[in-house]
Amino acid sequence: MPRKAAKEAAPQPAAAAQEEPAPAPAAPAAAMSEAEVEELPKAIVRRLVKDKLAHIAGGGEGGEVIVNKDAMAAFAESARIFIHYLSATANDMCKESKRQTINADDVLKALDEMEFSEFVEPLRTSLEEAKMQIEDQKQAKSKRKKEGN
Repeated sequence: MPRKAAKEAAPQPAAAAQEEPAPAPAAPAAAMSEAEVEELPKAIVRRLVKDKLAHIAGGGEGGEVIVNKDAMAAFAESARIFIHYLSATANDMCKESKRQTINADDVLKALDEMEFSEFVEPLRTSLEEAKMQIEDQKQAKSKRKKEGN
């Protein structure tokens, strides 16, 4: 508890103060437990799962797949564990190269090391597309800025 708040509090009788310890200061509202910090956003996990399942179902018979709460929690926890494992493996790849900063190549090598090599090329393609999209956005912004002057 901050000092100012302690001074403003009403004085307690001496006997009561000796019998009961003062309550511990409350944790800040913004502070979150480690589990909450590591938890993936439920809305994002739900959207990813539902989008993928809808794509697989192809909109045909049974196009809308219902996923219960426990299954969604299992997807989220599985993704969290996979991210931790991939991060640790990519970190190992980085350290083997005597560097301190993990880069995309470390992640791709980590996928290979973890025997998920079928994801390497799609991820590489996706990364290149994302880079091109960012570059296009920068150029468009620069062009708008020049036209505005």
